[in-house]
Amino acid sequence: MVSFNVSQLLLMGPGTVREFDFREPFPDPTNELHLRGPISGRARLIRTSEGILAHSNYHARVVLECARCLDETVVRVDGALDEEFLPITDVRTGLSVPLPAGTQDDQPLINEHHEIELNEILRQNILTNLPLQPLCAADCPGLCPECGERLDASHVAHAQPEPEEAPAPVDPANPFARLAVLLHDDEESN
Repeated sequence: MVSFNVSQLLLMGPGTVREFDFREPFPDPTNELHLRGPISGRARLIRTSEGILAHSNYHARVVLECARCLDETVVRVDGALDEEFLPITDVRTGLSVPLPAGTQDDQPLINEHHEIELNEILRQNILTNLPLQPLCAADCPGLCPECGERLDASHVAHAQPEPEEAPAPVDPANPFARLAVLLHDDEESN
């Protein structure tokens, strides 16, 4: 879980900065990210007039399927995020704090323990930064269209079929002549 206690930072004036390195195991209960190892990065927390601005650069290793050969491959996903978290509890009194007018429903919040949690934001950010066509290697040969085996040095080439005889010439004046030939060939094969 990637979270930071910001109670001391909330007591400081706007513009105060705290930086943290993190390397945390990441919860993935639905196994949609297929992470291989922890998420690592650096978070820069800046006190704003309303809350805490979190800027983070991170990287994670994710297990994906190669787009060419369908083998499992591990890719590194790098990303950055910027989110402002608003407090819901006053750090001095412990009383609830009203959110500013116009606050969106998906606005990240500082919880009642004065912690910001980056888990959901990181999860969404990783999903949007996944490569569309990951490759196990830049020169991955892919799969054979005939047998489905990987096209590598051990793959045996398939015999090429005999070339078919050329179709009868089509009269350009009659665009349906080729269709008549195909229809005739189909009737003969039945």
